[in-house]
Amino acid sequence: MATHASATKAAKQAVVRNQRNNQARARFRTIVKNLRTVTKSKVGKDAEKILQPLLNEAQKILMKAASKNLIKKKTASRYISRLSQAVHKATHA
Repeated sequence: MATHASATKAAKQAVVRNQRNNQARARFRTIVKNLRTVTKSKVGKDAEKILQPLLNEAQKILMKAASKNLIKKKTASRYISRLSQAVHKATHA
């Protein structure tokens, strides 16, 4: 356990940061998972209207996570690329 006041404060800050990071990580994982399930489902003619806003939201969240070093920038780029390909296939199939 922390003995000094500065160590106690640092421990409290670490807990807060850990919670914030876990929440942000869970959010981007949920968005990616939702987009993947929607692309795999048979959407039909309205595919582009449904998938494009979801893709934009996923891109925004992934880049924000990368800028905060929750994930690496190239990992975020790879996620975005693969999700974009999946959306393209779903809308133009």
